[in-house]
Amino acid sequence: MAGLRQRKKAAAQKRIIDCAALMFREQGYEATRIEDIAEAAELSVTTFYNYFGSKADMLLATVVAETETVIAAVDDVIGAEHRCLQTAFAAIAKVYFTLSFQYTSREMWRMAVARTMLDPEAEFSRRYIDIDQQLSDQFCMFLAQMQKRDLLRAGVETEPFGRLLFNNVNLNFLEFMRSPELDASAVRAKVVAESAPVFALIETRNAAH
Repeated sequence: MAGLRQRKKAAAQKRIIDCAALMFREQGYEATRIEDIAEAAELSVTTFYNYFGSKADMLLATVVAETETVIAAVDDVIGAEHRCLQTAFAAIAKVYFTLSFQYTSREMWRMAVARTMLDPEAEFSRRYIDIDQQLSDQFCMFLAQMQKRDLLRAGVETEPFGRLLFNNVNLNFLEFMRSPELDASAVRAKVVAESAPVFALIETRNAAH
């Protein structure tokens, strides 16, 4: 019985997130009301608040859902066979700038980032920071795995270089998020080009490009 209740709760939560993401994209975050989301999800407003404490929490849930998809896809890239660091990294960059904004929108990301700045101590902000840390940690894990496969020179400290790579990706992601006219493929190419000098320093000399 407990398992059934959990499955029903998870299904209702996903339904709310799906409805909210669609309405945020189509109507905009500010114009979307909690009452509208609850109605679309076929729930009462009271039931909605059993799952999410505010519209900001709902916004974060949509961002987190998309980010979890990105994390899983990057895990797949890390686990695949690669001939050199740069091609592996290019595959990761492709995930970031292909899967992001499939479920959310640039406006939703801008609102999420703004919320963390306006209220850094809120639960919403702490959860956002946690997911950002997961993404950064994943880059460190990526380099550690590549080092085990002899694509990264022995002795290179994977954590500082992993943070460096993530910070560059994140900076370009924020630029992409702020500027609707930017093209995803162009930003991805920029990320890869900017990271190339780092890989020239740390990859093994026998890596095939």
